[in-house]
Amino acid sequence: KLYNTEDGRFPAGSLKDYLNPVCLVKLVQLGMVKDELSWEDLTERAESVMALNEVDHTAACHRSSILLSLIDEKLKMRDPEANEYAAKLQHISFLPFLTKPAGFSLPWYGNNFSQSTMFPATELFTTDHQDTVCLMKPILNENSPGFKGCGPISLAVKDFLGLIKKPTVGLVISQLRELSKSFDGVTLYQENITNACYKFLYEELMQSNEAKEEIMSELKTFCSVLVENTYVNPSKVAFHLNFDAAPYLYQLPNKYRNSCRELFESVGVQPSFTVENFAAVLELIKNECGRRPLTEDNFQLCRRIISEGIWSLIRDKNQEFCQRNYGQILLPDSNHTLQQSQTLCYNDCPWIKVRDTTVKYCHGDIPREVAVKLGAIPKRHKALERYASNVCFTALGSEFGQKEKLTSRIKSILNAYPSEKEMLKELLQNADDAKATEIYFVFDPRTHPTDRIFDDKWVPMQGPALCVYNNQPFTEDDIRGIQNLGRGTKEANPGKTGQYGIGFNSVYHITDCPSFISNNDILCIFDPHALFAPGATTVSPGRMFKDLDSDFRSQFSDVLNLYLGNHFKLDRSTMFRFPVRTAEMAKISEISSLPASDRMVQNLLDKLRTDGAELLMFLNHMEKISICEIEYGTGELKTLYSVTAKITGGDRLKRKQFHVSVVDSVTKKKQLTQIPVQQITYTMTIEDSDGISTTWLVCNRSGFSDMEKVSKSVISAHKNEDITLFPRGGVAACAS
Repeated sequence: KLYNTEDGRFPAGSLKDYLNPVCLVKLVQLGMVKDELSWEDLTERAESVMALNEVDHTAACHRSSILLSLIDEKLKMRDPEANEYAAKLQHISFLPFLTKPAGFSLPWYGNNFSQSTMFPATELFTTDHQDTVCLMKPILNENSPGFKGCGPISLAVKDFLGLIKKPTVGLVISQLRELSKSFDGVTLYQENITNACYKFLYEELMQSNEAKEEIMSELKTFCSVLVENTYVNPSKVAFHLNFDAAPYLYQLPNKYRNSCRELFESVGVQPSFTVENFAAVLELIKNECGRRPLTEDNFQLCRRIISEGIWSLIRDKNQEFCQRNYGQILLPDSNHTLQQSQTLCYNDCPWIKVRDTTVKYCHGDIPREVAVKLGAIPKRHKALERYASNVCFTALGSEFGQKEKLTSRIKSILNAYPSEKEMLKELLQNADDAKATEIYFVFDPRTHPTDRIFDDKWVPMQGPALCVYNNQPFTEDDIRGIQNLGRGTKEANPGKTGQYGIGFNSVYHITDCPSFISNNDILCIFDPHALFAPGATTVSPGRMFKDLDSDFRSQFSDVLNLYLGNHFKLDRSTMFRFPVRTAEMAKISEISSLPASDRMVQNLLDKLRTDGAELLMFLNHMEKISICEIEYGTGELKTLYSVTAKITGGDRLKRKQFHVSVVDSVTKKKQLTQIPVQQITYTMTIEDSDGISTTWLVCNRSGFSDMEKVSKSVISAHKNEDITLFPRGGVAACAS
């Protein structure tokens, strides 16, 4: 088996001569080889295997097996010549390789070779590494020669022939790359080979920085991660994904999340996907579809990405941030095409009319809260755009609101106006400066319907409120002035004691979102927190809507009903509304953490009732103050108290002329020495609804009669406008 007869290595003859046992013993004594070959002969016999293999593969396998046994024997004897022949034997092709296993559908290495091919040890790997190299390198066949193998090989021989070796990182990466290209459905072979490659690469990565660098760079370049019966690029995989986003995004299988976590982290598998990852998938789907509408499968995938993926990441972010950063994200419209979210309208109110026929609507299966947060305009807001002012116009009405950083500034103003009891006096003075002759303070304890309102954020505004009505509309100067926190139009006009100046902000003692409707045509909303008014932002913390037509009044009827138009004539007048700060609102308020109860409002009205008669005497125009309440059950207006000032027509004219003179001095910025001394005296009768009537002699005076008694520092300060107060005073005496 080691030699053939043709090799001429056996004695010829018969039992009568050279084959006689006695003769054979003598031949051995003379040097004939019996049980042991030299390394030179072993090497020559190994080379002979290749020739024998061409005619008889089974015989070649037997010879290979015998040679390996002889090598093992010589190694046991620690033959000193072994190392001289190791390298040569390692390069001789005398070892059989393992052919493709039954049922193996992958491109087994050597599948294109003849099954009888022999390989040198340098090209072979043992079955220990079969799963990590079998597609790239031949595997040593250690089956018995009858099964075309060389038989089991001892560790000593394997070591001698260089068979105890690990594949390189690059080789295993190549195996994984080939595996990913040859995929035709997961089989047990496929999964085992993949797992073996991952395990090998993970161990190498943990032991060597050089290996780590190679693995990190190479595995990112191809579809190296096995998920859901396919191989995908690591950039498409995350450790956590709670919905199906295939074939674009995947979750790493649980078995890899713990066993080889560092491997997958290093090649780019993310902890979870970002908004940008999800947005990129939507862009990819749009590009793939071109002008065609989404298929049902693609639509459902987009819906899951938006309502489950993106929403989970932006749910806790404020709307202003989301619209600024994510307004370009694509959403499916009603025609199943993807459009930028900020270009879409969300049809949340079918009864609302939008006259713009070019409007595209977001698909109804996308949740409203998601679409709106990403920048889609609610249909209600789209309808509001028509009512924006032509001056400083922006979407959802013109920008309106006090422009400073409000919440902290207002809080400091409230500290300067610590008593909410003065709030109603401020509103009374404001109305008088606006030349109103009547004012009504109305407590409305009702919670109003929320069907036809701006949006869900507005719901808290539909609760109980203090309403204040006066019979004068806002001027354009007043609208500008009320937005200037801490100033107002009165700054340039000290003749106006309190018209919409810093004192107006005292209303924040009881509310977080004051509003008013003027001339039944302009609706203005202050929203310092930018939480309630549609489209309010921290930059423009409020909204103003103008030219309110029948569509507006119908579509947002539940908002307009807050201003009690069924009880008061709103044309050429103003109705303020101050929703009472509830306990829930107080929890998130940056202005005041104290809720304003119904009882607090009623106490304010009781205080005004006590002081009302005195307040009327020194006002310029006001002649009637009423305190009212809306019946909770019936909605009827009930007058609780009223007080009226009666003066003659002549006295009314004198009072008007006196006020005109004061305004003239202020308007012309007259110095103290130039302000004329004026004095008027008139009689006023005060009557209230309780039947009490008193007559007063009232005297008003302006200017200084003796300038020598006025401090020079006061004169100088007034001249330099360090003091903008006006020298005016009044006194009243009860006549009856």
